[in-house]
Amino acid sequence: MSLTAPIPLSPAAPWRTWLLRALAVALTLAMLLYGLAAIDAGIVNYRGAGNAEIAAKRVAMQRAAEAGQTVGDTREIAAHSSIMLALLSRISSPTYAYGKNGLSEPLIHYATMPKANGIVLSVHNVLGGTCMLFGALQFWPAFRRRFPLWHRAFGAIYLLAAQAAMVASMVYLVRTPIADIYDQLTFYVGLWGLAIGVTVSLWMAIYSMWRKQIAQHQAWMCLNYGMLLTAPIQRYGWLAFGAAAPELRQLEANYAVTGVLVPLCVMIGYGLFTLNRWAQDGRSAKSMAKVAQAFTGQARLGRTLALLGLPVLLAAGASTVQHYMLNPGLGQAANAATLIPAGVIQMEDAVIAGHAPTRTLFALATLLGLLGGARLLWTAFATQQAAARIMDAGAWALAAGGAVVGAVLVHWGVQMGLPSFATVSGGALHVFGGTMTLLFATLLAWALRRRQAAWAKEWGVFVIACLVATPSFYWALPALGAMGFDAQFVQTGHVFRLASYGQWMLLIGAFVYAIYSEATHSKLAR
Repeated sequence: MSLTAPIPLSPAAPWRTWLLRALAVALTLAMLLYGLAAIDAGIVNYRGAGNAEIAAKRVAMQRAAEAGQTVGDTREIAAHSSIMLALLSRISSPTYAYGKNGLSEPLIHYATMPKANGIVLSVHNVLGGTCMLFGALQFWPAFRRRFPLWHRAFGAIYLLAAQAAMVASMVYLVRTPIADIYDQLTFYVGLWGLAIGVTVSLWMAIYSMWRKQIAQHQAWMCLNYGMLLTAPIQRYGWLAFGAAAPELRQLEANYAVTGVLVPLCVMIGYGLFTLNRWAQDGRSAKSMAKVAQAFTGQARLGRTLALLGLPVLLAAGASTVQHYMLNPGLGQAANAATLIPAGVIQMEDAVIAGHAPTRTLFALATLLGLLGGARLLWTAFATQQAAARIMDAGAWALAAGGAVVGAVLVHWGVQMGLPSFATVSGGALHVFGGTMTLLFATLLAWALRRRQAAWAKEWGVFVIACLVATPSFYWALPALGAMGFDAQFVQTGHVFRLASYGQWMLLIGAFVYAIYSEATHSKLAR
């Protein structure tokens, strides 16, 4: 029996197909390399758990790096502390890779923790690497069509490995005190969120396949894979910051990487999903209407959420006026002195509060975009009006407001600079958020110009999520501050970090809308 499906002769592939292939090859190679590195880390952690000799080597390595002395042979370091750490030193500096306030501290803990914890962590590492090895090819349309049996076999391995890896991570989190986890509370919360998010998206993908909803299966798997990409993207981010600024401590670089990690990886998953839709044939209007009938429940929920979203946009506008026009500056936020590090307040006061022109431009553009977003929610979802009404001046206002907001955020982020212990993530969040806002505002404008109502609705939802993100920080911060976290985590900025990192998680909600959107129904998933 052949594992390949017959491929009909076709004309030369268009440029977009070649672009998709190039992206698929690049992603596949990057994930294959990480998968091998993750499996190596799992083996190293298994050997090192509860091993006093390896613990002593890692302590000596840290002390040598702090003293500016030779840390040892790269091959030996790779053997007792993983290939990834040795590579990090070669690209950056020994202090960045092996010094305090970095990866050496969790590595020392790994070598002194109970052997059972080491086994659980190693299983998680190896299974995560397996997901990368078998998952990368799954989103390549040509591979799925030409090798359907391989696609299903790889998919089965991926499903089992991903779920088992998440179970292992949950066991490790339950067995490990927060103070002993790398980056402590912020990482702890993030790991639990990812474990739950990966599990939910995985079972939604299985449910969609059982219902024969192929497009939704693809979408949930793209979201699932995006969440799993947080591990390799984080490591590649550490390498990038280490190469660009080897004078940093590794934990400082992690502040910037972690700040954008989950929404960035979710957007990579959305990009995979959109590229797959881009390569698929369109459905007829009759076929679209037939497919949409299976999603009447989701459509009703969408209308309800659109109506509930209108007061949220109003609240976002009020917060924008309050914090960017009437009382500018982070120092004016509720419980700022307790919850926000002083260096962050000083940085934002210097870059944002102290420059009235850009601050006012940001506020006015946000209000314009929110007004246009409210109209889009009303016309496209609440009342479901004709396409001409959806793509009127309100949608253009949303695109224009989003473009200006995105440009201002990027400008602020560049001014804030690199991360540090004083400024936490520095300008990374602003640069990321501004880039996403600019991207979706541009896509929205393109859809409006091309009169593509389905894509205008989808990308309009993303722009709305971006516009609500910044003011939502002022709602999340006091809410998290009231949750009674341990004083040491409040004082070290973890509550602030959770509130600021959470702003852009709204993009996940926009992705979930895209899974059931008209733009998805309009394509023949295969």
